[in-house]
Order: sequence, then structure tokens, then C-alpha cells
Amino acid sequence: MAAIYSGIHLKLKSSKTSWEDKLKLAQFAWISHQCFLPNKEQVLLDWVSHTLVSCYKKLKLSDEIIEKLWLYLDNILHSRKLQNLFKDGKTITLRFSIAQVINERLSIAYTQKTMTNISTVLSCCSIILSTAPLSIVYTAKFELLVDLLSKLSWLTCWQLSLKDAVSSQLFEVLQLTFRQYLSIQRQQANANRVFGQVTKHLLQPCLLLRHLLTAGAWTQADDGCIRQHVSREIRNCVETLLKDGIFQSELLLSYQEELLPEKESHNLKKGALKNLLLPVRTIQTALRDDDFCQPALHGKVVANSVPLLFKLFLESYSKAENHLICFHILTRLFGCLKISCLQEDLRSDQLLPSEWSPELLAVEQLLNSVLSSNIYNVAVDRIRHKEVQFHFYRQLAQMLVNHSQAAIPAWYRCLKTLILLNHLIVEPDLDDLVASAWIDAEVCEPRTNKAREALVNVLFQTYAKLRQFQKLFQEVLNVVCRPAAEELRLPILPVGIRTKLCDCLLDLPPNQILDIVSLILEKCKTFIIPDVKGDSDMVLKLHSMSSLLHSILFNMRSLDDSTPLLVVCRTQTLMEMMRGEVIQALFKLLKNCLAEEAELELWEEKVGDSALLLACTWVATDTLFDLNCSKYTSPLTKTAFAVGDSTINCWDFSVFLPGLAVQYWDRVVKLLGSSSSGSKYCIEWLVLQKMKMVLMHASSQTEALCQTLQLAAGFILHSGKLYMNREKPEPWDGNAGTVNSLTYPAAHWHLVISNLPILFPYFSLNDTLYVADVLLKTVLVSQVQETSVDHDDDSLITVEKISEDFLRSPLLPEMRVLHSTFISHIVQHCANVLYPAVQNLAHQPLRQLSAENIPWCDVVPCGHVVSSESSDESSMCWTTMEEVAQNILALVKRRSFVTLEEEHIKRLMNLLEIISLLNLDCLFPLDHARCFVLLASLAVNTRASVACSDLSLKLLATCFHLLACLQTGRNVNAPFKIWHGSDVLEAILTSMFGTCRTFASVLMTAPWDRFLHRIQVFLERYLQVILERRQSVKQNMEKVTSFLATCRLSAVRDKHSETWSPAADQLLLVALTAQCHVLTWHLQQQQGKWQASGMLPVLLEQAVLQTGAAIQLCLRNSTKGQPLPLAFIPCVTTLLKADSSCAYTAGLAAGDDKQSNPKEPIQYQQLSHGELYQRFYTQILRELDLASGNVRFLSSALQFLTVFCSMPDLYPGQEASIVVFHSIRKLLAGPGVTIQVIQDLEIPLMELVAQLVGHCNTDDFCIMLRLVLEGLDVRSVWKQNTEDILSALTLLKVLLGCPLSGEKKKVFWLSSPQIITALVAQTKEASQGQVTVPILIVPILETVALLLRQGEGIISNPHHVTLVFNILLMVPLDHLKTEDYSSIFLGIHEVLFAILQCHPKVMLKATSSFLNSFHRLVVSIMHEGRQKGDRGNTDDFEVIVKCAHLVERMYSYIAAKTEEFTILSAFIVAQYVIELQKVTLHPAVKKHLTEGIYHILDLCIERDLKFLNASLPMGVREVLKELHRDYTHYHKALKQGDEKYTA
Repeated sequence: MAAIYSGIHLKLKSSKTSWEDKLKLAQFAWISHQCFLPNKEQVLLDWVSHTLVSCYKKLKLSDEIIEKLWLYLDNILHSRKLQNLFKDGKTITLRFSIAQVINERLSIAYTQKTMTNISTVLSCCSIILSTAPLSIVYTAKFELLVDLLSKLSWLTCWQLSLKDAVSSQLFEVLQLTFRQYLSIQRQQANANRVFGQVTKHLLQPCLLLRHLLTAGAWTQADDGCIRQHVSREIRNCVETLLKDGIFQSELLLSYQEELLPEKESHNLKKGALKNLLLPVRTIQTALRDDDFCQPALHGKVVANSVPLLFKLFLESYSKAENHLICFHILTRLFGCLKISCLQEDLRSDQLLPSEWSPELLAVEQLLNSVLSSNIYNVAVDRIRHKEVQFHFYRQLAQMLVNHSQAAIPAWYRCLKTLILLNHLIVEPDLDDLVASAWIDAEVCEPRTNKAREALVNVLFQTYAKLRQFQKLFQEVLNVVCRPAAEELRLPILPVGIRTKLCDCLLDLPPNQILDIVSLILEKCKTFIIPDVKGDSDMVLKLHSMSSLLHSILFNMRSLDDSTPLLVVCRTQTLMEMMRGEVIQALFKLLKNCLAEEAELELWEEKVGDSALLLACTWVATDTLFDLNCSKYTSPLTKTAFAVGDSTINCWDFSVFLPGLAVQYWDRVVKLLGSSSSGSKYCIEWLVLQKMKMVLMHASSQTEALCQTLQLAAGFILHSGKLYMNREKPEPWDGNAGTVNSLTYPAAHWHLVISNLPILFPYFSLNDTLYVADVLLKTVLVSQVQETSVDHDDDSLITVEKISEDFLRSPLLPEMRVLHSTFISHIVQHCANVLYPAVQNLAHQPLRQLSAENIPWCDVVPCGHVVSSESSDESSMCWTTMEEVAQNILALVKRRSFVTLEEEHIKRLMNLLEIISLLNLDCLFPLDHARCFVLLASLAVNTRASVACSDLSLKLLATCFHLLACLQTGRNVNAPFKIWHGSDVLEAILTSMFGTCRTFASVLMTAPWDRFLHRIQVFLERYLQVILERRQSVKQNMEKVTSFLATCRLSAVRDKHSETWSPAADQLLLVALTAQCHVLTWHLQQQQGKWQASGMLPVLLEQAVLQTGAAIQLCLRNSTKGQPLPLAFIPCVTTLLKADSSCAYTAGLAAGDDKQSNPKEPIQYQQLSHGELYQRFYTQILRELDLASGNVRFLSSALQFLTVFCSMPDLYPGQEASIVVFHSIRKLLAGPGVTIQVIQDLEIPLMELVAQLVGHCNTDDFCIMLRLVLEGLDVRSVWKQNTEDILSALTLLKVLLGCPLSGEKKKVFWLSSPQIITALVAQTKEASQGQVTVPILIVPILETVALLLRQGEGIISNPHHVTLVFNILLMVPLDHLKTEDYSSIFLGIHEVLFAILQCHPKVMLKATSSFLNSFHRLVVSIMHEGRQKGDRGNTDDFEVIVKCAHLVERMYSYIAAKTEEFTILSAFIVAQYVIELQKVTLHPAVKKHLTEGIYHILDLCIERDLKFLNASLPMGVREVLKELHRDYTHYHKALKQGDEKYTA
């Protein structure tokens, strides 16, 4: 046979054989064992390679044949036969020409802009690069690999520019090529050659590729597999290629010669300059060449690339001696940006609007790199380099200010960085900067506003540190006073800038603040007030000045007794100047206008606003200074005492501002208060200030004084009454200077509520009703708007937020009248919803609960006269409520209820939500009882329409939740004054049984389960209260038991009728369970006290019998084959506990010695429902597999199994423990059980396994342990069966948490070496897959840490512990998501800590392994915590900081173990500084790592430091010197200071 096929190679070369036949013969020859050819594989490979090479030169073949040839080559290269030959060591080579052909084919595809028939070529390329014997065709000829990478990059760029999905195959081949190229590039000895190839062939496509990957549009198909991982990997490869290719250390001389002036480079050796390149010019030429991409894209690519190149240059050459060259490369790269042309030519039309944003982003990144690398040293630049850097940055700042781009966030950030570099850079243009970036900037977009606030904050902080804050404000005031269209300006102090200003004012010395105040007053006095009359622009400037002065005086530190006398005197002088020369001057200016005209002009209105704002500011500041500083003498002190006994009008402010008559103030209040919202707010504020002064200085409160205060309080409250009803008021920023007609409601309500403790005692009853009404209405609005309004800025104040915060505060319960009135309003609103058209009072009991003729509070405010009829009124309230309660019960008996539609239920839900805001524990007896009656009436006297069953369940669940909360209040006994507890329970359950018929469609839903849970909690707490009151306990409990027995009989009798339903069965079961639970708990708590009467045991026995019968009835009525209802399981658990308690009590009563010991198990025959428990146990085990991650079901099931397994007599044979354990193992390996589910079930799982282990024998425990070890078999990872491994790890952790003793403990710890070995094998396999790392590694580390902690003093062989280091060294720490990285990092730290603390013997022999494992953490956190410019995700960075803190803690633990680590302390420091030299750490990360290594330096002696200085390389030595200098300066000095005071 072999001879038949021996001539195939001749036919392949023959021109007579068709190409179709040649391909068939070649395919046959490759796969057939019957074909004999010497060196057949090499011959066939050469044939197809030669044919393909010929196709692209002179041989003309059809596209179909060429594609089949590529396919044939691909099949050969991917064949297992070829791979086996390579493994056997056979030499098979590929022609270099095939690499040229592949490159040519990719070039054609890019030129023709088509991906047709390119997939096979990419597949061939992929297998060639990934197979070492074949990849030599590229690796041996570096030029071919460079050409391939260039072609692939261009092809990828073209595909990325399309809107179609990107080929994942192309990205995979590109990644593979990058890896091969980078490994070969590092081996190249000729740096100039590499530079030339990179700049000529790779620089442009790589920069374009990086830009498209960063900013390109992606389709949904790309997101999952490409965008996140592949894009990041390719961009990292591009950065590595550029850094290693064009910024090698050998090229530094070339950069120096080209960039530095002649004087700076004169010391270079002439011999080294023979072959110098012009690298910067080459890079500039490549960047400025606009032919490598579309013209519209070129500017963006350059703007994206320039910061990258500069950053890579800094990473390669940024040392102290190279800072000047770094600056010069910055200027050259900056010259490639379009924005650079504006430094010479001030015409802004050279940049299009769309070009500004990328250009400014590039400048921002360049400046951030300069700042973070510290290449600009102000002193060095000035002394050595004639301020060359300063002049460049100065020109850049001038250009930015002259070409303001206030709508772009990067513009603000560029200026901010320039200020951080040196404030003198921008100071010559400070006025223009303040104008364009602050005063005149029109900013609406949140990101831009945030950038503006950051810039202004840096200005504040910089000039505060320089103690030149007044200089900054001098420029601010000059800008404000410039001629401008004031009406177009935004407020001078928006909320963000005002917050930053306030923070700075707290740290400023008082003299600087007084300088600013003096500047503002001088500007007002000399520049504004003389020309303000009739000038609308000047009036607005005055308002800006007033607002600014108000903010400064209100947020500066108050004077106190420690303030120097000179400061106090100067403050007093300025306050007098403010009152006399500014405020009174403004009021005198208005005096004639107010006398002449009936209506105010705009300028008069604004002058009035400013005058009143300044008056308020002056009064409040003067009062504050007077109270806190005894050296300060207020001009109001003498007049204030006179006010105390006067009865003058509350708006007569002549006491504050003498010289103006009462009639004048009447006109001010009338005209300004009605025309301007800002003036109205200030007048209210002045009245409030006057009230405070009267209260402070009045010796006693006379009736006349009380009337004056009542009049003032009423004036403040009702002044804004009309405005409170306006729709859609705007939020207020808290600044009195920004109050207008839209923000006035929030400002007014804030003034009222924040001063309510002062105002409320002087409110009339109508005032109190009004406050309660507004509170309720505004909170209702908040409830309605909650889902539709997006609260972007929590610092803004709204009416709704004020009311809601007040309801949550402890102030409301202190104002009993308001509290009661507010509850009356809630009751009234509920009544309006329920009874819109009902006339009969007996059918609308809630109307009586809010009747206005009944005083629902027996306390009168201190500002009012006390009534002598309070006791009679109180009894009338209780009588009314008793009548209401009886009406509610009567309505239940008559089955009379109100039908609710969807709208009604939603309105009631909003009202109940408001009740939940109140502090229900602080309710007084009347209010507590009213709330109880209200909630009970809503639950029992209403029915939802059939279409609203879901909403009805939610309403009822909320009612019972609030009723349960009331049972924990301090006046929980109050409702029992108006009705019996048993009557309440009977009414509630009767109503609920009737309502259950409408819930047939929602029985198996979460809302139904939530409703049952809420009503069960209420029933348990209410029955608890009945038992704890010790009043009519037997009567109430017997009535409840009798009623439930009647209901159970009705359920049996009417189970096929329409009057009963499965929902009612479940509800009855819940009620019986609640009774069992409460009685069981009380019987256990008060066993001795109640044993004589025997009441509780009898009641519990009846409850157990009824509950058991109800459960059996429900089980009979349930559909066969369906899973158990969720509510059944806790019911059976509770029944089992109650049954065992009954049996135990019966044993005590009978005097049985065997049962007298509570530790003895309950006998099965004594339990009332033993068979039920066994059937339920079987059903639970059957349904565990069907749970699929249902945490509530699993938690209930595990709790039942825990109680069941605590009674061994219930289940036959010891094998039951194994059955349950096996079921748990199978459950944990189920598909729906995630790590989160396991964490949620940790406690019930621990309790169950503890019961199983406690009641099983040693043989059963050995079986359990074997089942766990089977799950840890390494074959599970090979089969990708991670569920079994997770199950085994979970059970192992649970077993470690169980108390073991005797033989079981011995068996477990004898198996510990096998467990550790299995975990090592699991880690080795899991670490190789990206999918298994986040799933398995963290549980393995947690298990190992727990095993080591529990094995302290038990694991005697240190070798077994050292096996753990294999796990720590294999765990991956790269390319992880942030949450996975954090968990793995913490896991490794905990394992190391467990070894360090619990196994000191191991440290004697395995210290090096410990340090290697810990060093991996140090290297990893240094890599993750390096500076990366502005970090996008703050949460991710917080995780990195926490990991750095863990490293610091571990350093401190290591330092504490001085015996083991003193010798190796120098080695630890050396490892640290070597890694530190490679990166620039973020300050927050560096702080923790530095504090940690300081602890190790404490262990180093002088000899260690000398050794390090002698052995470390030059660059690392500098890092060590800096570290040791900081250590000596900060840490060592502090430590020595502490030791001085240490015994």
C-alpha cells in the first residue's frame, strides 16, 4: 500500500495536476499513515509555504484556491500530529518567507479596508507565535516581528474606527504579537536600532491604537469580552513598548545633547557623542505628521499621546539631576499641541470649540505629572536656571487666563495645578483669574462647578497659608466693583465656594479677617453708597458686598476672653463703623424715599434688602461677641434692659439702630416686607433677635411681656404664610444673602423650625395647628416626590427636608402640644381618606379621635395661662377613646368595613410612613393610645378592592409593624385603659380571617410572607405585654385560647365553604405559633413562680394541641407535590420547642428523676406530635435540594433541623446524623447556593452541625470528615466542579467552629496534615484559572487562617504549618477586580498573622518563607498604590488604602517579634527600598507603608545601616537615605519623647 502513494510529492509539483487535486492529495498525505514520504511533514509544510509565497509574487491563482491553501496551512499548524512531533523532539521548520507573506496579506487587508478571508491568516499567525519551534520565523528576524506588529496595529485601528463589533480574534493575535515583541525587544543590544524601528514603524499606529481603545465607541457585543480586560492589556503593552523602545537608559545622552543648552551639556564625553540621535525631533516629527490618521482625529490623538510620552519619560529618567531635561522635553512635547500656538498669537480663533477640551485635558495631565514628580523646584530654577521653568509656566497661565474656557472643567484644573506649583505664576493675572473663574463665570454643569470650586479652594488655601488672604480679597472686591452687567452675574458665593471659604475662615488669624471686613466696609462707604441712588448696577454690587460681609462675619471665629485686647478694640471699632457709616447711611438714604412714594423702585428695594441683611448680621455678630468676650462692650447692652419691660411693637428696631422713629420702621416693614422676600426674611430675623434679647435681659415675665413675645412669635410665623402655599419652591443654600421669592419658603421655614424651642412657648393654639398642618403637608409632599426627585446636592435646604428632619429629631416629643396636634392631623387625614361621605359618627370612629373640641394634650406651653380644667379634659379624652374603641369592635362584629381603592391605599401608606418617622417610644399615654386605636382601625375596619390585593397586604403589614413597634414604648399599658387585650386580638384576627379570602392569588409571594411575619411579631409582643402586665392575665389568655380553638374548629368545619380559605389556615397557624412561642418563653423564664398555679403549663398544653392539629390540617389541605409554605417551617420549629417544654414540665410535675435533669433528652413517647415531626423532618430533607438559594426557607429549615436533631430519640439510629450531614453537603453544592447565601446561613449552619457533631459517635464523625475530604479532591477542580469544593470548604470552616472534645478532637487534628495538603493542591489548580480565582481562593485562605488559629498548641509538627506558605506563594495578586483583590489581600494577611501569633515554633525555621510571602503583599500594594493622576473611582482607592494599612499592621506585628526578626531586619528594609525606588506612591498609601517600615527600622542597629549603604545600588541608596532621614526626624524623635514618660 505504501508504494501506491509514494509518488505524491511528484504530483504536487506537477503542473498537470489541478490545484483542487493537489490540495486533496496534500490533505490525504498529511492525515494518512499509508502514505510514505521521506520527512513527509517537512515536505508538505515546505510545499504549502512555497505555494503561498509564489501566489503573492508570480503565481496566479484564484482567491478560492488561495484561501484553501491558507486553510490547509492552518490545519497543519493546529494539528495534534505536529504538536506531538514537536514534543518528541523532531525538528520541523517554517520558511521565513511565510512570515513575509503573512505580513503582506495583512497589509493588503488594511490597504483594501476589508476583513474578507483574513480570519485564516490570523489563525496561522496565532499558532506560529504561540509555538516556540515555529515562532523562530519572527523572533529570529526582528524586522519581521516589527512589521507584523505594525500591520496588526494599523488593521486594528481601522476596525476600531468602524461602528461594527470588533473581531476578538484580531485582538487575541495582537496581544500575542505584543507579548512576543516585548520579550524580544528587551533582548536587543542596540538601543539606537530599537529606537529607530519603534519611531519609524510602531510609534504612530500604537498611539492611534491606544487613543481608539481609550476613547472609541464600543458596541454591546464588545463590552463583555473586549472592552474591560483586553483593552486594558493592550494599552499596557503599548505603554511598555514605548517606554522600553524610545526611553531606554542608553538614550539619555542623546536626549541630553539635544535638549540641554550647550552650557548644561559641556561635561558630556566627546567619545560618547559620535552616534547620537535626535530623538526628540524624531518624536515631534511623528506626532506632527497628520497623514497617519484622519485630520479630524489627529489633534485628539496627539492630545492623548503627549501626556503619555511625558509620563513615560519621567518614569525612565526622573531623577534629581535630570529635572531640567524633563522640563525641556515638556516644552518640546507641549509644542506639539495645537494650544501651544496661542502663547505667541492671542487670537482664539486658531482653536475650534471642539478642540479645546482634549487640548486642555492634555495640558492638565502634563501639569499633574510635573507636580507629582517634583521636577519644578522654585529655588533651583531661580538660582541655577534663570527662572526658565517659571517663565514657561507664566506664559502658559497667561494664555489660559486670556483664553478663558469657563465651560470646560480641565481649564479650572490646569489653573489649580499651576497655583500648586507656585502661586506667583498666576498672581500677576490674579484679578482676571478671579473674574473669569469665579465672579463672572457662568457655570451650570455639575462637573464644571466642582472643578471651579476646587480651583477657588486652592486659592483660599494658598493665600491663607501665605497669610495674604486680604490680598486675594482685595482683588475679589476690585473685580466686583468693575463695571459689568450685574444682573447677569451669578451669586458671588454659591454654596460650594461658601463652604470652602468658611473652612478657611476658621483657620485664619482674626486680624486678617478684620482686614477683609475693613476692605469691604471701605468699598461700600467710598465707592458704592455715594453712587447707589438710582443705579441698578451699583445696587447689585452693594448686595454682593453685603452677602460677602455677612458670610465672613457669620463664619469667623468668635471673640472670646483669650482674644488679644487690640483685636477686640479693632473689632469694636469696625462694628461701630459698620452700624454708623454703612447700615444707618443706607437707612437714611431710604428714609426720604419711603416717605415720598407709595411703591418702591427696584433700586430702593435692593438697597432695603442689603440694609436689612447688614442689620441682621450686625445684631447677631454683636450679640455673639458680647456673650463670649467680656472685653467686648456692646452698644446694645444698656438699651436691652429697657426693652425688657416695654410693650413696644415687635418690629420697632430703634433699639438696634437709634435715630429712626417707630413710624419709619412701620413703613419699612410694610413696604419692604411686602415687596421683597429677602427683606421679609431679614425682618423676621430681626424680630427673632429682639425676642432673644428680651428673654436674655428680662428679670421676670410679666403678662405684658408675654403678650409682646406672643405677638412677635405670631408675626414671625405668619409673615410667610402666603408663601408656604406656593408650588415648587426652590431649595435654599443657607445663605441669607441669596433669599429670593423662590427660596424664601425654605428660608422662612428653616428660621421657624430651627428656633422653635424659643418660639413655640408663645404660639397660640391656632399657631400650633398651623405648624402641625404645614409639617404634615410638606412631609406628604416629600413622600410623593421621593421617587421622582433626584437629590443631587444634600447641602441644599428644602421645606420638605426641614420638616422630615424635625419629625425625626428629639425636639418634637418635648413640645407635647405640638406633638399631640400633629398626631391629631394625621388621624384627621386618615379619617378624610376613609370617610369622605359617611355621616354617622358610629361608622367613622376616627373622626372622634381628632375632634377639635377635645384637648388631646393636658400640658399648656409656658407662655400661656394654665387652665384649671385640665384633669376633667383628660378624663374626657379617655372616655372618648373608650367610646371609639367600642365602635371599632362593634364594626368588626357587624362586619362593616370601608372599601379602599388603590388611590386611598397609597394615601394611607404615605401617612403611615410619616408615623414611622416619629419616635414611637416617646409617645405620651394619650398619643400612644390614639396611635394604637388608629392603626387597629385601619387594619380591622378596612378592606381593599379585589384589584388591590398586593397594596392591601403592604398596608396591613405596615400597620402591624407599627403596632409591634408601639409594644416597646414606655406607655405600652395605655391602650389597655380603653379595651381588653383579648378583645383586641379577637377583633384583629376576626377581621384578618375575613380579609384572607381576597389573598388567594398572592399566597406564595414575598408580600404575603412579609405580612405573616409582621403580624406574628405583633401578636408575640402583644401577648408578651399581656403576660407581663400581671393584670387579668388568666382571663385574657383563656379568652385568646378559647377564641383560637373556636377558629380552628371553624377551619375544620368550613374548609370546603367560601367562608374559609388556605390563607386563613396559615394565618391561624401563625397566631397559634405566636401563642406557643410566648407561653414557652415565659414558662422557661418563670418556671418556679408559675408552677404552683399551673396556669401556664395548662395554657401551653392546649396551645400545643391546637397548633399541632392546625398544622396537620394545613398539610392535608395543601396541594400534593408542592413545596411547604414558608410560614410552616418556623411554626413547626416553635411547636417542637413548646412540645418539649411541655414534656419537660410534665416530667417535673410528676417528680420523675430521669426528667429532673434538664440535660437529659426528651422521650419520644412524651411528645404530643412525634410522628408529625418525623414526617416534617423527612419532607425538609427532600426539599433542601429544591431550595435553589432561597435564604429564608433554608434558614428556617436549618433551624428546624437543629431543634429536631437536639432530640436524638425522635430519629432512629445514629445514621440520621450522617443523612443530615450529607444533605447539607449536597445543599451547599447546589447551583443556587452562592457565597453570599453561605454567609447568610453561617449561624444556623453552625448551630446545626454543632448538634450533629455533639450527638454522633466517633465513627459517624469520621464519616463526616471523610465526606469533607472527598469534596477537597483536586479532581473537582479539573472537572470545574467548584460547587463541591465550596461545599467542603464551608463544612470544614463550620467543623472548625464546633466544640470538639475527646476522640473526635483527636481524629480531626490527626487529619489536619491531609487537609492542608488538599488545600495546597486546590490552590495550585485554582490559581491557574481566572474564573476559579475569585470563587475558591478567598474561602481557601479563610479556612487556612481558621485552621491555624484553632490549631494553636495542637498542630505539633511545624512542617505541617510550613506547607501553608505554598498556598500564599501561589495565590495570584495581579489582574484582579478591586473587591477580589481586597478579599484575597486580607485573606493572605490573616493567614500570616495566624502563623505569627499562634505558631511561634514555625518562625524559628521558616522565617524566610514568611518574609517572602509577606513581601508579595508589599510589592503588590506598591504596584496598586502608585500615583496614577486623578483617580476615577474613590471606592476602589479606599480599598487600596485599607490594604496598605494591613501592611503597616503586619510590619508592627513583625517588629514585636524581635527574637525571630532582629537578624533579618536589614533584609526587610532592603526589600522595601528596592521596590520603593521603582514606583512613586500615592501619599495616602505611602503614609501607611512608611509608618510600617519605621517599626522595622527600630530593630536595625548601626551595623545594619552601614551594611545596607555598602551593598545597595546607587539609586536605592538614595531612597534609603531619604527614608532614614525622615525616620530619624519624625518617628525616632517621637518614640524617644514617648519613652521619656514611659515606666
